[in-house]
Amino acid sequence: MPQASLRKEHFGKFVAAVSKGRKFFGPLECSDGVQLAELSPQDVPAFEYGNFTLPPKRFFLPRSEVIAVHGPGGMAATPPSQERVVLFGVRPCDAMSLTYMDKVFIDETYVDPYYRSRRENTLIITLACRQPAVTCFCASVKGCPAGTAGADIAASDLGDALLLESITDAGHAFLAEHAGLMGKPSTAQLKARDSQHADAGKKMSPVDVEKLPARLQAAFESKTWDDISQRCLGCGVCTFLCPTCHCFGLHDEQVGPVQRRVRAQDACAFPTFTLEASGHNPRTRQGARMRQRVMHKFCYAAENFGELFCVGCGRCIRSCPANLDIRQTLAEVPE
Repeated sequence: MPQASLRKEHFGKFVAAVSKGRKFFGPLECSDGVQLAELSPQDVPAFEYGNFTLPPKRFFLPRSEVIAVHGPGGMAATPPSQERVVLFGVRPCDAMSLTYMDKVFIDETYVDPYYRSRRENTLIITLACRQPAVTCFCASVKGCPAGTAGADIAASDLGDALLLESITDAGHAFLAEHAGLMGKPSTAQLKARDSQHADAGKKMSPVDVEKLPARLQAAFESKTWDDISQRCLGCGVCTFLCPTCHCFGLHDEQVGPVQRRVRAQDACAFPTFTLEASGHNPRTRQGARMRQRVMHKFCYAAENFGELFCVGCGRCIRSCPANLDIRQTLAEVPE
């Protein structure tokens, strides 16, 4: 695979060159931590960070978006965005999450044109993790601190330089387009990268997910779900921060003289998520909603797509106001 070395002192020139044809987003220190924000050549990117609070799924499945507007001729679909974007610094777990989202939104039978257009027009450059957080467990769910699934280009931070390796045809073309700003990686850099990747992989504690779908099916009627839900506030933060949660609702609204149809992210943690027009709600108990979220990610997804829809990013652990830990929840599922 094509490789290149980009010195950090040339990163501003790199941003300037890329920004001529695409919007360039990268890690930037903000008032509420490091965020994936649009960079200018003058910005100083952050290279030392755990992960972004908000996963990059927001670039592909926004919190809300207008998908149709009612005009004189009736309801007309909003054209999908054709904006070209580069996302730099995406952690490998988040890049892998997009491969799972693809299974939902770019299905052989049902294709979401808005999601597909954004995916086709976005180049993903991952940045390998040098120091996984204590809440990370990607290695237990088919991931790796230096994984390449979902990436067009994989980058490693070697201190004074970035080592880039293209994975896809789009990545090959991108490196070739900007080859003038880069050099060939040295043998020492390649050895440093390999050592860094190996060390990072040893810093996570394993989580047992063996036979998890079968265990969950057997525990469907267990009172464990009600016990766990006693510690849950039902706020939904775990769902909105999860890079693979993708449930949404559609509603029509009137804004002045304009009628429009809006798609907005929703969450199975909310009591009204399954409320039917008849007034019936099959999940009135918090325990049933807790069970649904866990079953969806670790059982139903495995049945439907052959994957556990969890990438071990740890966001739900870090941000839970009640200190719920999904690793502990899985361990509490009866054998």
